[in-house]
Amino acid sequence: MHSLISGRWEFREAGGAWLPAAVPGCVHTDLLAAGLIGDPFYRTNEDSLQWIGERDWEYRTVFDIPEVLLEHERVELIFEGLDTYASVALNGEPLLEADNMFRIWTVPCRGLLREGDNELLVRFRSPLRVEAEKRAASPYGYPGGDRVFTRKAAYHYGWDWGPRFVTCGIWRPVRLRAWSGARITDVHARTAGLEDGHALLRVDVEIESTGPIEARVFLEPDDPAMPRAESETRLGGGIDTLSFDIGIDDPDPWWPSGLGEQAIQRFTVSLSAERRILDSRCVSTGICSVRLVDEPDGRFHFTVNGEPVFMKGANWIPLDSFVPRASPGDYRRLLVAAKEAGMNMLRVWGGGIYEQDIFYDLCDSLGLLVWQDFMFACAMHPGDEAFLRSVEAEARDNIRRLRNHPCIALWCGNNESAEGWANWGWQAGYDELQRAAVWSAYDTLFHHILPAAVRGHDGARAYAPSSPRYGRADPRSLAEGDAHYWGVWHDAEPFSVLEEKVPRFMSEFGHQSYPSMRTIESFTLPGDRQIGSAVLRSHQKHPRGDGLIRLYMEREYRVPDGFEAYVYLSQVVQAGGIRRGLEAHRRAMPYCMGTLFWQLNDCWPVASWSSIDDHGRWKALHYAAREAFADILVSPARRGDSLFVYIVSDRRETAAGTLRVRLFDLDGWELVRRHVEISAPPRSSTVVFAEAAAALLRGHDPRRAVLSLAFDTGGQRYRGRHYFVPPNELDLPEAHVRWDAEPDGANWRLRLWSGALARAVHLELDGQDGWFSDNFFDIMPGDTVRVLLTPSSPIDRLEGRLRIMTLKDTYQ
Repeated sequence: MHSLISGRWEFREAGGAWLPAAVPGCVHTDLLAAGLIGDPFYRTNEDSLQWIGERDWEYRTVFDIPEVLLEHERVELIFEGLDTYASVALNGEPLLEADNMFRIWTVPCRGLLREGDNELLVRFRSPLRVEAEKRAASPYGYPGGDRVFTRKAAYHYGWDWGPRFVTCGIWRPVRLRAWSGARITDVHARTAGLEDGHALLRVDVEIESTGPIEARVFLEPDDPAMPRAESETRLGGGIDTLSFDIGIDDPDPWWPSGLGEQAIQRFTVSLSAERRILDSRCVSTGICSVRLVDEPDGRFHFTVNGEPVFMKGANWIPLDSFVPRASPGDYRRLLVAAKEAGMNMLRVWGGGIYEQDIFYDLCDSLGLLVWQDFMFACAMHPGDEAFLRSVEAEARDNIRRLRNHPCIALWCGNNESAEGWANWGWQAGYDELQRAAVWSAYDTLFHHILPAAVRGHDGARAYAPSSPRYGRADPRSLAEGDAHYWGVWHDAEPFSVLEEKVPRFMSEFGHQSYPSMRTIESFTLPGDRQIGSAVLRSHQKHPRGDGLIRLYMEREYRVPDGFEAYVYLSQVVQAGGIRRGLEAHRRAMPYCMGTLFWQLNDCWPVASWSSIDDHGRWKALHYAAREAFADILVSPARRGDSLFVYIVSDRRETAAGTLRVRLFDLDGWELVRRHVEISAPPRSSTVVFAEAAAALLRGHDPRRAVLSLAFDTGGQRYRGRHYFVPPNELDLPEAHVRWDAEPDGANWRLRLWSGALARAVHLELDGQDGWFSDNFFDIMPGDTVRVLLTPSSPIDRLEGRLRIMTLKDTYQ
């Protein structure tokens, strides 16, 4: 018997007046709903809301208990998420002391319940005050600051893309569970074998009983083609585990996006005794085998169902500074956008949260593999017994919660903590004994406790202690394991370095841009809209961010004077630079077998490395990533005086067809035409065309020329293009983009063309939102680009509403 404690909740600052609250929720959103604070994301409101994290807060509710519930042998309260230092009382009696945001707390409570009304009170202590107390009691501090004493989302304390909102609250549901005799505590389903048209599904059913009992367990698949299983057993009291091996002929495997279907196997596990159902549980999984190949010779790649797969994707941070208000629709829109961009993997970064169940359910259905960090980032941590046991319980709770998901590909101990200890000067503040103690705590946590938890509670996936394996200062970082390459951006190296420093697996790299103008308008006043204003500085968390954006812009583009053009061009620069890296990584296959850029999303409106801003608006980078992540990529690369054209294919079969090579004058005159019959092997990167750039140009001015590439195969066309000089050296003609449109239900179908080259064409609706199926594209001379527009609300006509900006327009 399960029920949510979902009645009328209230909250207050400790000792204050009670106000309505939302559970799940947090104190910031409750204060906002009560009208006691302004929008935390608006202008510089962040600065004036820091007091919230310094106070203690209380939540309470009254819930009804019927007499029949108290007749059960066991009654438990389950807190799926308390953030963070929480003292829980039931009917005035102490029930629980919680100190870990990421744990699931289960507490027996039958003896404290009474028939009728029961009061539940949760008091949250300020994490900042608790951390200060712990720091005062510690012989030394730790890299990462006082937050390291608390098992709480690190990004709450601020990051170089996120605000500082040290919130608290009941952030996941509270449930009441009553049972007698026995119950199913867990079901672990995993693919134990998959080969030669046969799969073996192993299902472990964990049962808790109050005493000896004769019981029967049934496994009933939803798919009638799958065999049913059952077993009789004598439960002895305590925890028992029953294992079932289910053989499946001609199985439908689960594949990542782009390689096959995402077949989900669903079945019901039932527990009965004396011809009465005591408990049942619905379980979903996929027949899928994901392996990490990590060899001494440096190879580092994933296989799925025995086949090597190049991983294409991005890093994921929490959807919101206040996670409980992110809706299932918010998750779906963002994850569908990831799939639409050709991604097959997301890395859940270790400074956020173990994501909500809806995230993993959607990744299962969309074919998005998940590199799952444990929640540690850029810090060292205490090694006392209480801290380590808390982490051990946290790992157990989350591995068991997530392990049935076929999307889970890897468990990783932390983000950049090993690199920080080795390369960031962290050791300098300690004497020899202290250094040894700090490293010993790290070693215990990431080389013993967490890998043991993965082995004991998962058993199917690999574990990596830290990402990256080596920092960029170590030459091994390009030859072994995964890499975070931040020479581009942090060290201000040019984008061309991304084509030179290619690792085995790029799990982080990136470049900033500003969010869309409509997003900027949502948190600013007109007077705020200039680079360097107090408001925009508040929404730029990297200390050198604005300067680096301008530096990279100056290198390859003409810097515009107008603010809107500057914002637009920041996105064009970001997209062009990161695309160079994505294509270089794919061209290097199989040496490099994965590229995950930083970052997919934002948690608030900010200048950042994201490809989709906080309001869900695609930046230029997301459109560029979709092209770079296509199943077949046409990728030109200049090396010295020669131009090489690669066909990179992720397909599982050969792709044969015609490569069309055409050189155009920017005013539309065709100068060179070649047709080459080619064949691209499965899962390969192949040079299919090579020629000296001078021979291709045939004396034509490189500032006035563009190479157009098209590969036609199987009725599909894949495009690429190459410019012979940087954008700021192009002699761009005036681009008079013309268009027409016809309605298609609530959508509009647009055609756009130009007699001369139009670079980085940006479409926008005036006065409202609209999603464009393509944007920030080049219109080649003589070509027509077709775009589907989905307005946020119906519109009768586009004349006067469609706004178009091109690179040439920023020169004005």
